[in-house]
Amino acid sequence: MGFNDIMNGYDSKLFDTLAQSSDRIFFFASNMKENTVRWSKGAVEYFGLEREILYPADSEWLKRIHPDDKAACRKAFEDMANHVSANYDADCQVCNADGEYVWVNCKGYMTYDDEGQMDFFAGFVINLGVRNKIDPVTGLRTIREFHKDTDRLLRDNKSGAAVVVELNNFQRINDEFGYSYGDKILHTIARKLLEISAQGTRIYRKDDSDFIFLMEDGTVETVAEEIEKIRQIFSALNTGNNSIYLDFRAGAVLFPQDGNCFDQIMSNMLVALENARSAGMTSLSLYSEEMYLKKTRVLRLRDAICESVNDNFQGFSIVMQPIIDSRTGKGTSCETLLRWSDERFPGIGPMEFIPILEDTAFIIPVGQWIIDQVLRNLKDWDARGDNPIEKIHVNVSYIQLQDDGLVDYTVGKLKEYGIEPERLVLELTESCRIGRIDELTERLQKFKDQGIGIALDDFGTGYASLAVLKDIPTDIVKLDHTMIKSVVGTDKERKLIEFIISFCNNVGIIVCAEGVENTTIMGIVNKAGAELLQGYYFDKPLLVEDFYNKYVKLEHV
Repeated sequence: MGFNDIMNGYDSKLFDTLAQSSDRIFFFASNMKENTVRWSKGAVEYFGLEREILYPADSEWLKRIHPDDKAACRKAFEDMANHVSANYDADCQVCNADGEYVWVNCKGYMTYDDEGQMDFFAGFVINLGVRNKIDPVTGLRTIREFHKDTDRLLRDNKSGAAVVVELNNFQRINDEFGYSYGDKILHTIARKLLEISAQGTRIYRKDDSDFIFLMEDGTVETVAEEIEKIRQIFSALNTGNNSIYLDFRAGAVLFPQDGNCFDQIMSNMLVALENARSAGMTSLSLYSEEMYLKKTRVLRLRDAICESVNDNFQGFSIVMQPIIDSRTGKGTSCETLLRWSDERFPGIGPMEFIPILEDTAFIIPVGQWIIDQVLRNLKDWDARGDNPIEKIHVNVSYIQLQDDGLVDYTVGKLKEYGIEPERLVLELTESCRIGRIDELTERLQKFKDQGIGIALDDFGTGYASLAVLKDIPTDIVKLDHTMIKSVVGTDKERKLIEFIISFCNNVGIIVCAEGVENTTIMGIVNKAGAELLQGYYFDKPLLVEDFYNKYVKLEHV
């Protein structure tokens, strides 16, 4: 049978047009009665087929299918032969011209003659490996390609740098404008990054809004130059009718000195990024051994804290700092603070272990444990005699408030210990509410509806502090200690404190001045009208029994 005879079974012009439409999709068309198949040129080259037109049809293709996948492919074909379905759809591994097995998806459709015999079969093969090389949103290479390219540089004994760039709060763009618009922004960013990247630099999309730069022969200096160019792009990003400002964080690692295999490079690069996050940096953090040791310590801390939580909160304790009534000078309430001790981590403080509790969500069970301990102590003090402690404050994080069971748990514990709800005050830091004020207000109102008090801690450390008071159901505002210390400075700072206190008093919000450390500060905030005072001038945080002996027991001895 000659070439022209075989071609009579095909619309050659249409086939050639389709074959040229993509270099990632391979087309085929088969005359079932003559047992011939024509493959597109791309398929011949990629899979190493002998020629475009093959006879018998399955001779070349079947021997390239991986033995593990042949049965499934035959089954899909038999279903067409038996009229179970005219559609063919199968994933399988096929050996390419380089002798490597790659995953492909084969789709086709079978036509039948008047007698029901298979007549003509046509379709296409998608190379899934090729598809996974390019990110469809940005057009950049994928993380898998980063892996391959890094391995190649290491194999060739090349040096360089790998940099991960993380856009900050990109989710707000998706939330505000939609994911389609967000994808448009990512595509625009990718194009601009490609325009400014230095020669020898490859760019990849890691995931979400993260990008990776692989810089052959990269140094500290060239990494810094690249970051500066990125910063300029993000400072004024124009997309259609909108101008969007984005900031970012970046972590970088040099290789081979700080990573001689892909996994190590990837891990150390992310360690550097995490260091940038924790430091609040908006630019670049370069990996160092010190960071690795810090990361290792954090991992050890996580394990130790997990052990403590699972061992009935062994190692956790609470301390209490008095809150003084400015009119009487007596301690009428207190703030409960968490402590944790472990002989493997001597001298560890809340600034180190509380972020780990929040990151691991252990703050939820630990927070419940604190509430139980506080209310248990309050009940015990009440039982010993006239208890002067009217209210007891407990710190809560936004993560705890997201726990839908916290309200019921707290109310249940109040009932269990016979404590009036208004004697419990939940304190939350100002950082909790930024960007989530609607949801936060709704969750706090559930506690308010039960009679539980709400205090806004660290007030004045963020932006729009006064503006949010109209939304958040707050009973008490605790002025941040850094603001309180400033009252001994300029008249402007003092007047600002006086204004905030006056404003809160006028709208029925009690003000507690934290950080009162001397008589000068105490006199100023007293005069300004702060109803509650807290600080080392009065006392440091005390062990529960010491607090009882000093502020509870002596009041009714």
